[in-house]
Amino acid sequence: MARLTPSPKQAETLQHIRSYIKEKGYSPTVAELANLAEVNTNAVQDRLNALERKGLITRAPGTVRTIRPAS
Repeated sequence: MARLTPSPKQAETLQHIRSYIKEKGYSPTVAELANLAEVNTNAVQDRLNALERKGLITRAPGTVRTIRPAS
């Protein structure tokens, strides 16, 4: 899958994911990302779906703390 460029809001979310993992050693939840970005969880879910479609993150459905930047 070809990687696409994230929108500015998606890039911000991706940076929050990277920073959180670097600081804590594990990935954030959707709620934690929403808090960091000061948006609701639906907005974060939309951004994560787009990032996943673009091949920029991976995550396991139905579980928490599995959001990872793609290598």
